[in-house]
Amino acid sequence: MSALSDRLRALLGTTSPDPFVACTTAGECLDLAYERAYTEDYAGAIRAALLGLELAGDDLDTLLSLWGSLASVRHLGGDDDGARRAARARLSLLRAAGWSFQADMEEDLGALLFREASPEELPVLEAALITHETAGAPDHVLADIKLAFAVALHSYGSEGALDALEWCARAYRAAGRAESEGGALLYLAHAHAKEGHHELAVAAADRLLGLPLNRAMKAAVWMVKATSHNEAGHRLEAEGCALRALELYAAAGVRKGAVSAAAGVAQAASEAADHEAAILAWKVAVEQAERGEIDETWAVRLALGHQLLEAGEFALAEDVLAPLAERLGAAGRPTARARTLVSLGHALRHQERLAEALRTWDEAAEVFVAAELHGEAARTLIAAGTLVSREESLSGARPRFERAVELARDAEDDPAALPTALHALGHALCEEHDPDGLSLLDEAIALADAHEAEWHSADFRDTHARGRWSLGDARGAVAEALEAADLFRAVEDPDAAGNAELFAAHVLAESGQWDEAASLFRLIAAEHADSVAHVNAAQNGLGDVLEKQGLPLQAEEARAAARAVVDNALEHAADAVVEAIGDDETEDGENPADDDQDSAGGAAPDRDHVGGDHVGGDTPDGDPAGGDDGDDGPADGRR
Repeated sequence: MSALSDRLRALLGTTSPDPFVACTTAGECLDLAYERAYTEDYAGAIRAALLGLELAGDDLDTLLSLWGSLASVRHLGGDDDGARRAARARLSLLRAAGWSFQADMEEDLGALLFREASPEELPVLEAALITHETAGAPDHVLADIKLAFAVALHSYGSEGALDALEWCARAYRAAGRAESEGGALLYLAHAHAKEGHHELAVAAADRLLGLPLNRAMKAAVWMVKATSHNEAGHRLEAEGCALRALELYAAAGVRKGAVSAAAGVAQAASEAADHEAAILAWKVAVEQAERGEIDETWAVRLALGHQLLEAGEFALAEDVLAPLAERLGAAGRPTARARTLVSLGHALRHQERLAEALRTWDEAAEVFVAAELHGEAARTLIAAGTLVSREESLSGARPRFERAVELARDAEDDPAALPTALHALGHALCEEHDPDGLSLLDEAIALADAHEAEWHSADFRDTHARGRWSLGDARGAVAEALEAADLFRAVEDPDAAGNAELFAAHVLAESGQWDEAASLFRLIAAEHADSVAHVNAAQNGLGDVLEKQGLPLQAEEARAAARAVVDNALEHAADAVVEAIGDDETEDGENPADDDQDSAGGAAPDRDHVGGDHVGGDTPDGDPAGGDDGDDGPADGRR
């Protein structure tokens, strides 16, 4: 159990006290008004602001902030008359205090200061800035105008707003207006994050965290940091920042923010293979979504189901997904229900309940068809057909693949569906020695070429080569396999290239072209020296060829080389484990070099074509049906 899991578990099942009971000062009421506004509970925000006005006495700064927040919240709630009354009350306080420049500016612009300006209103702000600057207004008053202008400007795509936001933050700081400085810095941090300026966004957020902030605003700042760190590739920092935001949002009752933050924690934990923490984070997200009665709670539950699938908790995933599918059906959300059924099918097949999985996927496909989502229906049928082909027979899968092709031809908004379906059906037909399979694969190749889907072009040609071999065309199979290998290499997939080359060498050997096969096996062993799987397969293949050529000594040398590469990889792996254990036991916590670990002993190629079979895991197609856990789910209709 990790510290992360402990903190997430602490959030589950906790209840917050009535925030209004805890409001004993005007400042606390002001913070609560902001927090309620963040949750879009405008009635609660108004209640908090009015309570604060009763408690504020003659604290001018707090009174001004309360009236300002009341004006903003009433506008957000659609009460423009109430917003104008609150603005006038604030204006009276400014006049009474002798803050003439501020009063003149607010009277000039009115409600425009309490909402985002439209493009048509930008000239009004520009004119006001000139007018009040000419009148001698101090910088912090001009900053109110410039801030409104910069926020609108940036929302319409102008990077020039960044300098204006920075100027406003400095002007407010010089005037001691911490609340206004915080607002400017929050806009600045968001703006830098949106522009991809990750370091600047984090720097602005850190400046902001040095100011007195309410919990909701502080949580928003931590989320800016989490997002920026995540996009910069700093996973641990992103996880920590998202967790802090989650704790603050949950405490403040900002449910949508808490769901977003929990999703960020879950993503980071999942990427680190910390499945326990990822599952807990999604459970927190579900709980927060339910408390906030968020419409898209079903999507959060579906994400939890996916996380359980990824963690291999298939029975628990079923416990989440099965009732979710029923609820979505009862709620009249067929598309969401179909997607949930697809994921449920994966949970069932991993429990070896294949008949139930197939029924679930067939039902999902029917729902997709009824919703005219033909591409998703086709992908679901491909997944079901692939499962049938693996567990039963290709002939049993063929009707599903054929239906998938029919549907994919109608999926104009999903151009990837048709080549995927053609690929699956084409492969199945070739395996049954039906030459029509090659025609279907030709069509798939043409579509991939037309869309410049380079990896798929290579992959479909690889399948086409295997189809030729199934139909007895050894020469064509070798030529196309080597062409596919070149294409795989061009898209930087050396493992797939090596697989295609191994297949070509196997065909040469099976066709009695032993010299050519031996040369190709040697070439593969040399060019893929960093891949244990490829070297092992090539050397074993070479040994078989040499044996057939009547060279038993050389054959044994090749086989010894095949054994040696595996033994060396295992030895390096064992040494790495021992070294890691030793590092954990050192008192100083140093981690001396991972340099000795042999990266050459990595996982076997996605598809091991030794012996001519086209087997193995997923390709970069991903799972056409969606929602899989990613290990060996139906991918492309091939065995």
